[in-house]
Amino acid sequence: MASHVQDMVERVQGVLPVSADELLLRGIAAETTDRIVTLKKADMRLRAKYGSVGDLQQTIERDGVPPEDHRLYTDLLEWRAVHHELAALMRLLEAL
Repeated sequence: MASHVQDMVERVQGVLPVSADELLLRGIAAETTDRIVTLKKADMRLRAKYGSVGDLQQTIERDGVPPEDHRLYTDLLEWRAVHHELAALMRLLEAL
């Protein structure tokens, strides 16, 4: 650990009954949870706009993507990435 971080951990341990490992795990859990909330908001935004990933994919397959406007395809890629990252973060939380 960097000396500044180590100093801060020692100061926290002087005030709170917590180990350095517990502080680290709590920090990981907090950051992971914050990111999950952000991703769930993105998922809800896309769900409100398109219904489901399957609906969006069917729209693209049926109507295509205009060469001048790739928003549908970009949204599909974003939504897939959101689902992929959410799954990875949930596995991470379960491992904590």
